[in-house]
Amino acid sequence: MKNHHAPSGVGFTGELGGQIREPRQTVVRRNRFAFVVDVAARARQREAGGQRRSAVGSISLDVADSSRRQVLIDFYRSCSMLFVFYHHTTTVFPDSVELFPKFNPFAELFIAISGFMVGMVYLHKESYRPLVLRGLKVLAAYFAVSVPVAMGMAVLGKQREPMGEAILNVLTFQSEPTAITILKFYGVMFLLLPLILPAFKRHKFLVLLSSAAVFLVSTWIAGPMAYNFENPAPTFLVFLLQGQFFLILGTWLGDLHRSKRLIGHPFYVAMVLIFLVGLSVDFYLGFPSNGDKYPYKFDKLINLLWTLPLLLLILWAAFAWIKEWPATALVLNVGRNSLIAFIASEVARQFVKLSLLISGLHPQIYGQTVTSVFVVVFVTVSLWLYRLYWQDRVSMVYRLSGR
Repeated sequence: MKNHHAPSGVGFTGELGGQIREPRQTVVRRNRFAFVVDVAARARQREAGGQRRSAVGSISLDVADSSRRQVLIDFYRSCSMLFVFYHHTTTVFPDSVELFPKFNPFAELFIAISGFMVGMVYLHKESYRPLVLRGLKVLAAYFAVSVPVAMGMAVLGKQREPMGEAILNVLTFQSEPTAITILKFYGVMFLLLPLILPAFKRHKFLVLLSSAAVFLVSTWIAGPMAYNFENPAPTFLVFLLQGQFFLILGTWLGDLHRSKRLIGHPFYVAMVLIFLVGLSVDFYLGFPSNGDKYPYKFDKLINLLWTLPLLLLILWAAFAWIKEWPATALVLNVGRNSLIAFIASEVARQFVKLSLLISGLHPQIYGQTVTSVFVVVFVTVSLWLYRLYWQDRVSMVYRLSGR
């Protein structure tokens, strides 16, 4: 695992996360296949405790330097993101069909892994300023995408509104024209973490219990009380109150792993028991979850108890099988450039949405699946090209200018 005192860069190309790190030792490869092989080889070296790698020039939601993070964690993170992108794209179709209504724990896994990295890296830092900067820049990235989309919807949408009102509604969270609500969540949580982490260090279980209580109350409000969330603002507030639990839980697990107290026989036994309890209860209730997460409800939580352990096992087996493949580096690269990946996926999603609006087409399940898979491939390849032709060149310029 990575060392806990080397945070990654935050923000846009060429900007550092508050400290200067050692320069990257790689050079830009002109042969694309050679680049992929090189990245895969370096991933295996990092897994074995090999060379350091700086994240200069990346835009990422990651809260830890990629040179020190286990490649398996990157794989979990990347796969969860790609499935989220697939699901987001399917929602643009008027009669969309959900292929995984009973098996969709990918967003929760992504949030928990981010919390895991917070517990590994930032929990014991003296300064949380990089988290504040990261939160501001994630929100800036969200607005950079959402405001133009809202402006376009004000002009072309079915329910048109004044341009100024459309922009104001996005800035005040009164409307949600995109599917990247998770960026709002991350932006706000990164701003709140400097207040949460000091209390967590002193009173871990009290903070965990408080976080769980907030989750249960907000889920109760969203479920049995049948609260009508017509306005995106209260919907986002409930999502924030619910999502924080997965982030805090991940932070606790990351702190345990940092002190080498997580992985072991008790952990595996607990995962098996959680899986069996969740599957049994979900089966008894007739598998009521339909994949809808906003706001979260108790049937989705019960579904998560067995789908998340099963997903971790499936991804672990898949990684053990393909980790030596050169193409695996393409997947890992997604998780290491998460903010760019979310932006690229939303841009592609809006392009699909605009194309459907102009053409008047209504693809059925086959067309929806092919289009959504294309968006996933597009994002993956775009990030590869970014890593190949842009990110390393920025790093090289940085190294030369620092001599």
